[in-house]
Amino acid sequence: MLNKKKILNQVIYKENIRRISNEECKNLKNVLLEMTADIDRVCKKNNLHIFLVGGSLLGAVRHGGFIPWDDDMDLGMMRRDYQRLIEIFEDELGEGYMLRCPNSLYPNGNRFMQIYKKNTVLDTGFGSNPLQPKAVSIDIFPYDYAPNNYLVRLIKGIYCNGLMFIASSVMDYTYRDESYRDIICSSVSGKMLYFIQNLTGKLFSWKSPQGWFNKVDKKIRWNRKTNYLTSATGRKHYLGEIFPKDIFLPLKKIKFESLTLFVPSHADVYLRKLYGDTYMNIPTEDKRESHFIQRIEL
Repeated sequence: MLNKKKILNQVIYKENIRRISNEECKNLKNVLLEMTADIDRVCKKNNLHIFLVGGSLLGAVRHGGFIPWDDDMDLGMMRRDYQRLIEIFEDELGEGYMLRCPNSLYPNGNRFMQIYKKNTVLDTGFGSNPLQPKAVSIDIFPYDYAPNNYLVRLIKGIYCNGLMFIASSVMDYTYRDESYRDIICSSVSGKMLYFIQNLTGKLFSWKSPQGWFNKVDKKIRWNRKTNYLTSATGRKHYLGEIFPKDIFLPLKKIKFESLTLFVPSHADVYLRKLYGDTYMNIPTEDKRESHFIQRIEL
């Protein structure tokens, strides 16, 4: 399957887009850690639970904190807590942060929640999406129950994955960016992805990007408790992130830099599914995801 992030990381960037320096990366991680501490404090105050997922969980298990060459933060929340955080956000975090989230009173520029720190700048040089501030942010993914029946899970997963592709394509088509087009089309696989996304975006642009992301957020939900959970908006999407409920719950705690945060009960099973059995091995430099910036102010 064509993957936009992987394609972009294989391309040599031009103009004034550059790799983030070690010092900038260190300072950015400090800001992300402060943001995480603020969100965790509010969650504890209101009896909500955030937990590490994705690369942040991998970093906690393998490095005791951030992956050395990484510079983002991935958190998860069960849907009930996720919805409650939206409700209390303005009172608890509104002074220093901005929220972007589907099906809320806040602007909606993605299929999952993003919390941005005010008075910061982080411009990767891609995209002209006016719905997402060019600021330091943390991603928070909703975790929903998935149907017990395998066939129902499969059908729902395929449908939801299709909706997410449509939503992202419509977003890119609506807010077209020439620099992004030039960069991604510099490789054969990038040209293929751009053509497919652009065509899909054009065909489905009768609904706004916000409308599609709202639809995604509604359709991934399953309002009954079952034996399975999924992070439908995660890196492997609905079908790739289905786990038995007891892999996640009850949550346990782990050290992450100077913080102590919740993680899935069986983090090893989760990480093996997402990253393979060799996830504890340090990848060679050519296998590490590169991060690029145009402007950063912290």
